Amino acid sequence: MELFSLSDWSIWGLIAIGLVIVEMLTTIYVALGFGLSAALVAVIVYLVPGLHAAVQGLIWAVLGLVIWLGLSRLNRNRHATRRDINDFDSLDSLTPEERARRRQEPKD
Repeated sequence: MELFSLSDWSIWGLIAIGLVIVEMLTTIYVALGFGLSAALVAVIVYLVPGLHAAVQGLIWAVLGLVIWLGLSRLNRNRHATRRDINDFDSLDSLTPEERARRRQEPKD
């Protein structure tokens, strides 16, 4: 097979591209984390040729887990500090004059 005749770093690059495409189509942080880690493994394997496949897989697994957990924590913190769209108060969108006029109107 021609895929196995490619160098290690190019295979990791293809894995990275595939996982990033999966993440774009499905918005799954796991795919993004492991896609980014595959890109990092491609760089490591390019810089250190001849690394055993088991070591490459271990580096990929550890980096993928760390990146995925980091992205999950970042996303959770980002959502925790942002106002919820359901907390919208329509009176906040009025100018001060409109709010004052609304308070003065008699209720039927």
